[in-house]
Amino acid sequence: MANDSKNIGSVVERYSKALLELAIENKSLDTIHNDVLKIIDILESSNDFNRVIKSPIISRDDQSLVINSILNKISASETVIKFFAVVSSNRRSFIIDRICYRFLEMEVKHKGEIRAELLSTETPSEDDLKKIEQIIKKSMGADVSLISKVDATIIGGYILNIGSVMLDGSVRSKLQGLKVSMKGIK
Repeated sequence: MANDSKNIGSVVERYSKALLELAIENKSLDTIHNDVLKIIDILESSNDFNRVIKSPIISRDDQSLVINSILNKISASETVIKFFAVVSSNRRSFIIDRICYRFLEMEVKHKGEIRAELLSTETPSEDDLKKIEQIIKKSMGADVSLISKVDATIIGGYILNIGSVMLDGSVRSKLQGLKVSMKGIK
């Protein structure tokens, strides 16, 4: 099983690298970046779409039709539509999410940026995001690719991941810390 996951990882790597190279070659890195973000949004919000692309029972043609239809609906570029048509025809639809995430990681590395992820209970304003980006850029000395996600389970506050560093200012972690310290009092 570990060998299968290693093989899938290398397949994800090859497809992601191919998409990045296509984007660079066609000088459409920003367009493809935006398309990939839209695909990730759909994958994160639609259980039905996930079931279709991950189902071994649904035929390759049916999966291709669904993927093509959705990509056309979000006005994805021709490059992205054709790329994911190949992915689907090769029976690799079930790793589309991993291809998209890995593409974003490779793109950040290609641009020489630092990737940061902000989790909060509400969507921050554009001004707040710009300020956070500037603070990170100033302290790290590099351009920043900041992704903001909403996670109600943190109760309040924020969690900021910059590379392998996590700054956890969430209410959830504070409560967990209190719970641990209260156990020691008993």
